[in-house]
Amino acid sequence: MSHAPTFKPGDKAARSRLGKRARDTFALVIVASPIGSAVGTVVEVGASPVVLRRIVGPDGEDDWMSREHATARLERGRVFVRDGSDSDGSRKPSANGTWVGELQLDEDEEIDLTHGQTVRTGRTLWMVVLNPVPCPDDSLLIGISDVLGRTRDEISLVVSQTALRLASNRRVSQSLLVTGARGAGKQVVALEAHRLLEARRDGKAPFRQVSAPSLADGTVAADLFGVVDKYATDVKGRPGYFEQAHGGVLLLDEFGDTPLAEQAKLLNALQERVVTPLGGRKAVPFDALVVAATNRDLDELVALGKFREDLLDRVGRFRVHLPSLEARVEDVPFLAQALFTRHGMPAPLPWDVVESLVQRDWPGNVRELDAFVERMVALAHVRGEVVVDLDTYEAAAASVDGLARGGAAGPPAASTTGPATRTTANVAAARAPHERRDSPPRDELLEALIANDWNKSEVARQYGKHPRQITRWMQYLGIERPSGE
Repeated sequence: MSHAPTFKPGDKAARSRLGKRARDTFALVIVASPIGSAVGTVVEVGASPVVLRRIVGPDGEDDWMSREHATARLERGRVFVRDGSDSDGSRKPSANGTWVGELQLDEDEEIDLTHGQTVRTGRTLWMVVLNPVPCPDDSLLIGISDVLGRTRDEISLVVSQTALRLASNRRVSQSLLVTGARGAGKQVVALEAHRLLEARRDGKAPFRQVSAPSLADGTVAADLFGVVDKYATDVKGRPGYFEQAHGGVLLLDEFGDTPLAEQAKLLNALQERVVTPLGGRKAVPFDALVVAATNRDLDELVALGKFREDLLDRVGRFRVHLPSLEARVEDVPFLAQALFTRHGMPAPLPWDVVESLVQRDWPGNVRELDAFVERMVALAHVRGEVVVDLDTYEAAAASVDGLARGGAAGPPAASTTGPATRTTANVAAARAPHERRDSPPRDELLEALIANDWNKSEVARQYGKHPRQITRWMQYLGIERPSGE
């Protein structure tokens, strides 16, 4: 029985250690705990079993956990967890059990989990994460996913190069192309680049932003390129955003929707790093990191003749892609906690709220999560509460899902986990988050209810859910227990 190596997301030494890995790293990450300082702690899991011990921190301890609560081991790319510990030679179960959803592991059972799935010990919720990457405490890109770590590295690289060129008065030619789904946080990439550059330049790094599709509008074009005095009646000369962003960052938002007729002007500005104000003859130089953000497939637009290939080549030398939250579910707990703090509720989130947020579908990505968190905070404040709980989550989910169905009240979106079935040696894992994003098929749920004599508690146990979730699914799918059953 080994002692698991642990680290916190802000641990730079751990960042270096994981960055040099020759193979994938599986870990259990604390994503919720009454001990706020413990959230984000990572326990690496290998072939030798490691013990999950009671969480103790400067702000208290999880007194629902046993001193040695559970053990975990890695086999064939899956993390196997069982309740209790046999570190002293005799098997000792935990006092309060080890749970996956509403399914409690029996003393001699194991459950095998894969990336994105959760397990609870006491009031502490753990998530299996493949290749977690520590997140700097001051980063605006919040999360521990591997893809987010690589994104931060790419931003750091291009910002460092920009800062070096600015410091030596050399021409800045760097641009950063940011792609990703709507609401995934593309603008935050530009803000993170600005934060890093500002730190490198003692706070002297302006930030400007313009919507690229609106460049066909003469007023917006004047805002971007500048305008000379008396260019037109009552027009006052002013520098454009390119010039104003000198020494800093310029964000070209919705870059993929830039009108084709305006793309040549942008190409010239980015290539030559000079702009000619409207009505002017003299070119004005600028040195700034240009960040172009889009949710469009630019390669496809180039193939269709709707986007200039040379412009894509110019801005795409440094690229980052932000996938949807569905593809980086391990970031959801940390984003949620940061959003609750931003909206005035900094207390550690309870495990059942975090579990529900992780299991919920977020087609609108970070933007939708932010709106949902804001709704939960509003509901809590209206009730005179200073913290959120599962009831707050369920009320928010019911209202949001009701609006999505045209105003009808109804259940929150179903979780992503499917039914768990027992075998002699283990408990099969609930399905991974990306495998189920809605309620089970009607026939499947009906069959489970009939097989269990309409005992919702037993059906809930099979699905790893609370019986209330089974009731919601029945309402949503129009299933009613026959009279006399």
